[in-house]
Amino acid sequence: MYKVFFKESCFLLTDDQKLLKESKQNFVHKDFTITKAFVLSLLEKGEPFYIVLYHDDVEVLFSIFKSCFLYVKAGGGCVCTAEDLLIIKRLGVFDLPKGHQESHETIEQCAVREVEEECGLEQVSITAPLHSTFHIYQRNDCWYLKKTYWYMMSCPTEQTLRAQTEEDIEAVFWHPLGQLDSIVSQTYPSLEQVFEEVKAIVRRHA
Repeated sequence: MYKVFFKESCFLLTDDQKLLKESKQNFVHKDFTITKAFVLSLLEKGEPFYIVLYHDDVEVLFSIFKSCFLYVKAGGGCVCTAEDLLIIKRLGVFDLPKGHQESHETIEQCAVREVEEECGLEQVSITAPLHSTFHIYQRNDCWYLKKTYWYMMSCPTEQTLRAQTEEDIEAVFWHPLGQLDSIVSQTYPSLEQVFEEVKAIVRRHA
């Protein structure tokens, strides 16, 4: 199963017939041209949706869905201390540091670089992988599907945080891990599962 977000909307790609039958909005893939037209028409309408896309092989379905877009990869991080998580505020929305992968780097190197650049940090290191997220966006009349690889990270804490303003980041700050619900309610839907995973990891190590 794949969840792909577009703003407040979501495509749920599945091969589970139960999810298909239970959904109020659904679409069964049979032909690439028809499926692509259906997907792009939903995006261009701009109305919120939560739709189940079904095919009996979800990996084939995702491959078809992906081919409807320009596909890009990004890396990002959840930098934690014993008590806090590093949060950024970009364009008025709480977010996590991330950015596009460059051609010469691995996705892990990309994630570390982006966190260091966006937050003004040094000596950031990956401690564990997290689940990846997918979201769609439009730029210059082209539709993009972005896969973001997320990682738990750590760094020396005695550093001065510095927001990368040229990337529209307004603030960088440490937020208490025990109060993440206040951030989740004011972030992007695609990040909610990342925050939930961080909270689960924190609980296991408490």
